[in-house]
Amino acid sequence: MNAMRLCDCHAHIGDSFDHMSGRYVSYSPDTLLAEMDDAGVDIAVVSNISSIDDCTAGNDEMAKWARRCPRLIPLVWATPGITGPGKVFEYVGMGFRGLKLHPTAGKYRADDPSVYPLLDACRALRVPALFHCAADGFSEPARFPQIAADYPEVPIILAHMNMFGSAQEAVAVAESFPNVYLDTSWARPERVVEAVGRVGAERVLWGTDAPLGGSGHYGRDRTREYLASHVGAAEREAILWSNAACLFGL
Repeated sequence: MNAMRLCDCHAHIGDSFDHMSGRYVSYSPDTLLAEMDDAGVDIAVVSNISSIDDCTAGNDEMAKWARRCPRLIPLVWATPGITGPGKVFEYVGMGFRGLKLHPTAGKYRADDPSVYPLLDACRALRVPALFHCAADGFSEPARFPQIAADYPEVPIILAHMNMFGSAQEAVAVAESFPNVYLDTSWARPERVVEAVGRVGAERVLWGTDAPLGGSGHYGRDRTREYLASHVGAAEREAILWSNAACLFGL
């Protein structure tokens, strides 16, 4: 039993083709919950990867799963031009706690004007936006300063801290904008600790992309153990629990 509560701020359920592994993947709520139980994870903030192919069906399915599994905190998978702001209001009214935007999967730039109506909804609803952030032409850190400047009231979470690229670039955006947060999924633990030193533990959130990678996912996460020996207890509690609890209203 963990003395400290744990929230994975970046997890998934659903079906999709995983371009990283080159195979089709399917993750049920029970699969994720079993992984969480094995690792002592209390709560996960979850989006449905089936939404890559069909946002409405994926979000509707996510709503049903979240009602059945209160430990899974749902995010609206939003794709500009497909997910209208009205649907964001509808899903948040049903208990969703924010947006998940994946520019790479949706083939749009993170700073494209079509994203702004979705961020308008976030601002009105006072919910965060979790963005996939990777060095891929769609979601690299350079796409986010204008967004952060235009939406200072909206917490902007950069997932992966620039996957496949320099984490320092994502950290630099967070240094410049107090509404930008960093999610640790797939980031090197050393870069996570560097981020804590540069922007403060209060803007770093533990995420893992669970259960991508298959059975034993949490056992392969190095960040949680690394934090235990490289940051103080109060900082670790903020990263592993209280930051997410505050942002997502847990």
